[in-house]
Amino acid sequence: MTTALRQDQIIQRVRQALEELSIPAPANIPLNKIPFSGMWGFAAPCFPLAAAEKKAGRDVQVGARAQEIAEALAQSLESSGEFAKVEAVKGYVNIFFDVGQVADQLVDSVLQEEEAYGRGEAKGERVMIEYSQPNTHKAFHVGHLRNVCLGDSLAAILDFAGFDTIKANYLGDIGLHVIKCLWCYLRFHQGNEPDKERGRWLGDVYAQADTLLGDANAYRDQVLAFLGRVLQEEPAGAEVRRQLAGRFFDRLEEALAQADAAARHDLMTLLRHFFLRQKIEFNEIAHRPLADWIWRIHQECGEWLQELLEQSSPENDEARHLALEALVREWREIGLDREAWGYARELRQLFHRWEQRDPELVALWKKTRQWSLDDFERIYGQLDVHFEEWFYESDVEESGKEIVDEIVARGIATDQRPNGPVLVEIDKQLGLDKPTYRTLVILRSDNTSLYSTKDLALAKLKFEKHKVDRSVYVVDVGQSLYFQQIFKVLELWGFEQARQCFHLAYEIVRLPSGKMSSRAGEVVFYDDFFQEAYLKARENVDKKRSEEQFAELPDLDRRQRDEVALAVALGAMKYGMLSVDNNKQINFDFESALSFEGQTAPYLQYAHARCCRILEKAGSGQIPRPRYGETSVEESEVNLLEAISNLSSEVERAAREYKPLYVATYLYKLAKSFNDFYRDCPVLKAEEARRDSRLALVAATRQTLSNGLKLLGIPAPDYM
Repeated sequence: MTTALRQDQIIQRVRQALEELSIPAPANIPLNKIPFSGMWGFAAPCFPLAAAEKKAGRDVQVGARAQEIAEALAQSLESSGEFAKVEAVKGYVNIFFDVGQVADQLVDSVLQEEEAYGRGEAKGERVMIEYSQPNTHKAFHVGHLRNVCLGDSLAAILDFAGFDTIKANYLGDIGLHVIKCLWCYLRFHQGNEPDKERGRWLGDVYAQADTLLGDANAYRDQVLAFLGRVLQEEPAGAEVRRQLAGRFFDRLEEALAQADAAARHDLMTLLRHFFLRQKIEFNEIAHRPLADWIWRIHQECGEWLQELLEQSSPENDEARHLALEALVREWREIGLDREAWGYARELRQLFHRWEQRDPELVALWKKTRQWSLDDFERIYGQLDVHFEEWFYESDVEESGKEIVDEIVARGIATDQRPNGPVLVEIDKQLGLDKPTYRTLVILRSDNTSLYSTKDLALAKLKFEKHKVDRSVYVVDVGQSLYFQQIFKVLELWGFEQARQCFHLAYEIVRLPSGKMSSRAGEVVFYDDFFQEAYLKARENVDKKRSEEQFAELPDLDRRQRDEVALAVALGAMKYGMLSVDNNKQINFDFESALSFEGQTAPYLQYAHARCCRILEKAGSGQIPRPRYGETSVEESEVNLLEAISNLSSEVERAAREYKPLYVATYLYKLAKSFNDFYRDCPVLKAEEARRDSRLALVAATRQTLSNGLKLLGIPAPDYM
């Protein structure tokens, strides 16, 4: 008697048969769809098995040996009585089901298991998926959205496949970006914060800080470059440098340590020249900030250039006269914004307060950090994303430094402090001659931490406290080498789990030109992106419901249309992030993503809603038992049944390869098979046995779509 075996179960049967025949089974056993219309089954090619034997040294002819293996397998599988027919044809084992019996059993299985349909057996492994990882004091943007969609979907898939999963978020709540934001808040916004959405507002404050400090740095570079050109025109000369020898150089170098490195040499020479010209005492340099000296020198420089210009004559040296004229014009154009010039100094002073853990500043940090956390929670709630564990950079900074000392003591890392950083020469440790993993710095020379310092501490926490067997890091593709290095350092450190660490890398998201454009490096904020998606979704829902092909749908009131628009918007955003390979760039287009045709979330959601509508029209309230054993089965029904049966194998494949894309693609094929069935096979008007079977098949399709959409985090609306 045949049974409703899933694809993964068929693979297991083939593997068992190969073991009985003493034929080594490969890690991957491919199964192809039976290419005969109206027939349901799988074809297993035996050529890879024969080729493997030949490669191992056996004297075989691959084609003939493939047929021998196929015949032996066919005999073993047919003797089990589980299949309608098994045959060996040209190196393939064709495994056929009794379509009617298997269809009844499959549909019954789906309807009985409901939300558990497709779930895998327990794997006995604990996996932590670390994703989202936004920085506090910054706004949530579209890049974060792709990260969240990938991580949350993968976590759901791994859980459904049978893994014990932990969803973790690791937030960057310390670092220069935080100090920048706090500086701008204290400098320009203290006491003016809004009553709500403070997290998003704080992101705007950070953006302003980044702009102001970036402009200030660019302005400083412009001034220093100008002073450098002055030097080239009027060099101070070797005599000046000789006169300013001795202890003055040390004081000067100390003051210049904060200057731009590229401009330091020119600036030193210019300082020497003006100190000499103004007869400034040597010890004065130690008592005034460098920014003040730049201000003073810039003013003196203009006066000096003007004097030189007045003394020069175009008749005697036209080139020098024209060069001086150009320098004077440039000096007037640049001017000097003393306030902006001091921004960098203010930032350094605030950073020093942070390093000293100034109580007032720490209190402000905690307060503003909570604003960000509240905003993130709002967004996660909107996306229906929930974490079991929350990690913070601030919690692992000190333990990371202790771990560095341990790694140094074990001879894994080289400690060059205070003249250099602590680093791990990974290739040298592994005995590799060719540069592969290179060198990873794990602590700065001044004992300040890096991302690597904290990631090592976090990994230890995962492995030891949370007993994680595997750890998946969802981080952008730009960090690929870095994570290879981290995993190797963990391996050198002695953590066996390091071999099961995986970096799920993803590429950037681009948007078409217009108000949502990300051109010129501008960040597209999540809230703006979501609002655009929602408004367009509402517009599309209203438009589609006015079309004749949707006339059979029940009317919806405003609240219901809002609910549908929200479901469609969330679906479009998430499916748009998951239906493209994570290693490929996404060119997100709202019109395509919100279309009810093609590989889109609305297409899948509408298939689910259509199933609901058919069952609603049936009116009985009870799903009838399928009766395919009493009727013939149409080709489009076979295709839909086969698509339903493939859910578990696609989930297993997605879990094995960490690819939510596989589930996204599978659901499109399932929805397409259902629409083909809907087109070809009348349901409500069919005679009784067919009507019962097809209603049950519609219900099974609805359940399978619902289970699959849940794995992608996409709502499955009952009406659209």
